[in-house]
Amino acid sequence: MKKESLYKFLRLLKGDLFFLYKYGIFFVYAVFIAVYLVALHYIPAPTDNLVMKLLVFSDPAAMGLFFMGAVILLEKSQRVNCSIAVSPVTTNIYVISKSLAFMTAGLAVGIIIALGSGYFLTVQGIIGIAGASILYSMAGLFIASKARSLNQFIILSLPVEIIISTPAFFYPFEKLTSPIWIIHPGVAAMRLLFNQGNVSASSNIVLILLCLTSLAFWNTVVFFLAKSAVNKLFKSLGGGSL
Repeated sequence: MKKESLYKFLRLLKGDLFFLYKYGIFFVYAVFIAVYLVALHYIPAPTDNLVMKLLVFSDPAAMGLFFMGAVILLEKSQRVNCSIAVSPVTTNIYVISKSLAFMTAGLAVGIIIALGSGYFLTVQGIIGIAGASILYSMAGLFIASKARSLNQFIILSLPVEIIISTPAFFYPFEKLTSPIWIIHPGVAAMRLLFNQGNVSASSNIVLILLCLTSLAFWNTVVFFLAKSAVNKLFKSLGGGSL
C-alpha cells in the first residue's frame, strides 16, 4: 500500500471508529459485555464454559453484521456515502476500513468476555474471533448496500446469519466431528477459538492451517461481494445510475 493510500486508509479508519463511538455502538457493546459477564457469573459450571464459548463467537461476530447494517443505512439516510463516493477513497479502502473498525470492537468484546470468565484466548483463538468478525461485518456491508430499508435488511440478513452461525453453534456440542466441516467458515472460526478432540500435535497443526485457509478463502469471497455491492451503491447515488 502506497504512503498516500495508507494515510487515507488510516484517516478513514479513525473516522469509522469515531462514528461507532459517536452513535453509541461502543456503548451498546459495553452494555452487552456487562450483562453477559453477570449472567455467566450465575451460570453453574461446566455449563458456563459452554455458554461463554458461544458468546465469544456470536457476540463479536454476529452483532457486527447487524451493527454494520445499521451504520450503512444511517450513512445512506444522512447522505454520508455521497461525500465518500466523490472523495479519493477507493471502495477497497472503504470496505477494509469498515470491516477493521467492527473487528476492533468485536475483538475487544470477545477478549473481555473470555477474560471475565477466566479463559485466556490463544493467538489462534484471537485470529478466529477476528476472522469471524470481519466475515460477518463484510456480509452486513454487502446486504446493507443492497437494502432499501431496515426491514428489508433484517429480512435479507436472517438467512445469512442462519447459514453462517448454525453449524458453528453445533460444533461445541461435538455434533460436527468430521474435518470436512472446516470448509464452513463458522466452524473454522469456532475450531480456532476452542480446540476439541484428542488429536496429535501434527494433526492439530494441519487442522489449524485448514481453518485459517477456510476463513481466508471465505473472507476473500465476501470481500469481493461487498466491494461489488458498494461500487454499485456509489454509482447509483444522486438518483441515477452511472
